[in-house]
Amino acid sequence: MNGELPSKEIITQVRGEDKQEPTYGSSKTAAGGNPISRLLDFISGVFTPILPAMIGAGMIKVIILVLMSFGLLLSDPQVYTILMAISDGIFYFLPILVAASAARRLHSNVFVAAAIAASVFHPQLTSLLQSGEEVRFAGLSVIDPQAASSIILILVVVWIASYVEKWLDRYIPYSLKLMAVPTLTLMITIPLMVFAFGPLWSYLGQHVSDGLGWLFDNAGVFTGLLLGGTMFLLIIAGMQYIMLPIMISSLTTLGYDHIFPVVVAAAFAQAGATFGVLFKSKNAKVKTLAFWTGLLAMLGIIEPAMYGVNIRFKKPLIAVMIGGAVGGACMCLFETELTAIGASAGLLSLPLFSDSTLVYAIVGMLISFVTAGVITYFMGFVDEKDEQSQIVSTSGMNASPNSVVEKSPGS
Repeated sequence: MNGELPSKEIITQVRGEDKQEPTYGSSKTAAGGNPISRLLDFISGVFTPILPAMIGAGMIKVIILVLMSFGLLLSDPQVYTILMAISDGIFYFLPILVAASAARRLHSNVFVAAAIAASVFHPQLTSLLQSGEEVRFAGLSVIDPQAASSIILILVVVWIASYVEKWLDRYIPYSLKLMAVPTLTLMITIPLMVFAFGPLWSYLGQHVSDGLGWLFDNAGVFTGLLLGGTMFLLIIAGMQYIMLPIMISSLTTLGYDHIFPVVVAAAFAQAGATFGVLFKSKNAKVKTLAFWTGLLAMLGIIEPAMYGVNIRFKKPLIAVMIGGAVGGACMCLFETELTAIGASAGLLSLPLFSDSTLVYAIVGMLISFVTAGVITYFMGFVDEKDEQSQIVSTSGMNASPNSVVEKSPGS
């Protein structure tokens, strides 16, 4: 037996090298196109292997919410807590899975990337951050808990970590690689995330929240147009909860909220665009994916539809923006009122709307859904040939990244 084999195997793992085929949207496939298109390809490719778990957990969450709407599960809080942990686990720790998937596509060590993302989820740190006290380290501000859920932030940090790791691997002597490369990569990138990018992201999020709050007070319909059309950007940025304090304050003082209905309209725009893909595509696997993710989006679980379909095919995002903007404007125009904030931004939130504005809420949902769906259908997109589909299977593995694509009629 070769005595060097164990050490070589360990070093290979440290470098993040493996023998698996690159997933769809790898650096080779994303070499062309404009920067925005390449970014969307990268994000879609990162989420493709995670989709089965997201869809499964999303369905469990929907079942739990349906059971709760019929008054079940409420008698046993422990059962409810356990079931919610099962359904929410992947979404709570999604940044860790995203970090690992992104590192695999960047050809860096997936476990080092996962460790970077996991560092901000340590129970003692999260407890300290959520205590309400100002947390500082050596005079520096520390990452806000909401910033840790930012997909863009995690992708940026993992991207930087891939360059740091490759640079260290190139210049550090072979005998020190196993110890020095992962150690220095963690010591360089985690402080960047915790002390630099995280606080900056939180600072930007606070200003976005203040700006939207001011707009809702002074330019209602325009604000619905703006927030409804850009909600998916806030979700990618991890800023989807920035309006929560304002919504809670409004519910406390006025007894109703005007912001969450716009979020519901944006969710239905995601669903509508996904169903537009369903009816337009000629690919059976794309249709299946679009149906189930679109159904989840209608019930308020929009991440699978957004990352698995609309970002993947790019053009549906335009329909999402238009449909969300029109629907959000309608919600604000009719002053649709929500009397409580629920766990779902979809159909299951209907009982939470005030009786006097329920009809307007349904109209706003339909407008978002139909507008996004019709625009997606007639705008078209780059479809995939059925026999070479790149849609992820339940095993998490993809078809060849060199799949041929064809234009849908009208694209």
